Amino acid sequence: MEIFKNRQSIQIRFSDIDLMGHVSNTVYQVYYDSGRIAYFNEVLPDLDFKDIGVVSVSVNIEYYRPIFLHSKVYVESRCSKIGNKSFEMEHRIVDQDTGEVYSTSKNTLVCFAINEQQSICIPGHWKENILAYDEGVGCR
Repeated sequence: MEIFKNRQSIQIRFSDIDLMGHVSNTVYQVYYDSGRIAYFNEVLPDLDFKDIGVVSVSVNIEYYRPIFLHSKVYVESRCSKIGNKSFEMEHRIVDQDTGEVYSTSKNTLVCFAINEQQSICIPGHWKENILAYDEGVGCR
């Protein structure tokens, strides 16, 4: 069973809404990015993107129902798989009142040395933090 401990409230802005009156599909990734940053702040507090960061190499989003301007939603984020240089995160946008899921996302991230501009192994303490925080993380 998926367990999401990390939760980030989302403020829906008027500029997020398209002509059909719901949040544009292009905005969902911004919401997922917000959730990912909240996760990093809690689980990897030393991630500063100055020396070592992460880059996204794959993103998949599934849309189940529209989000409207006055919807109250949050993003839940978790790490589901971890390897030597990369890890996979899962996210979902959830209705605060009903618990219904609006959308899900999977994102593969690669650990990256900023100055060298190349992928690197995930630091050991990052792996430890992720494995301690998220239950059921698979290893690649």
